[in-house]
Amino acid sequence: MADEFTVRKAVRADCKDIWEMFLQSQAMLDVTPEQVKFSKEALQRDGFDCSPPLFHCFVAEFRGVAIGYALYSYQYSAYEGGLEMRVSNLFVKEVYRCKGVGKLLFEALIEKAKQQKTVGIEWMVLNWNRTAIKFYENFGAQDLTITEKVHAFRISLSE
Repeated sequence: MADEFTVRKAVRADCKDIWEMFLQSQAMLDVTPEQVKFSKEALQRDGFDCSPPLFHCFVAEFRGVAIGYALYSYQYSAYEGGLEMRVSNLFVKEVYRCKGVGKLLFEALIEKAKQQKTVGIEWMVLNWNRTAIKFYENFGAQDLTITEKVHAFRISLSE
């Protein structure tokens, strides 16, 4: 079964599947579709209809059906002195978890980051998501809250 999983660059036709999986990821956090600020239209516009795209995405498939995705972009790191990858969301449908799909998606992100000669990859994980934290630690990731004594902050400018 594991050899039937594939990861590829997302295309505009994947928007419906990515959007549905994004809503599933939010539902796991008890966020209702009405509470989501991101929209399917923004997904299409910002990732597939503008040049350059504001984000990029990989899709994981099983027998041609989308079962996961990883959405990412790039930003400059003054701390590291170079371009870094910023992962916004990595999601695998529940039935396909612990089967290597997340690993394939994350390996695709690492490979892309290396191809782009980035200085690293950053992302956030909810503090209660021990499974995800352990998953990333298995790749050698460091929890910056502990190692660098930093906290992530945000000012929301959307309505």
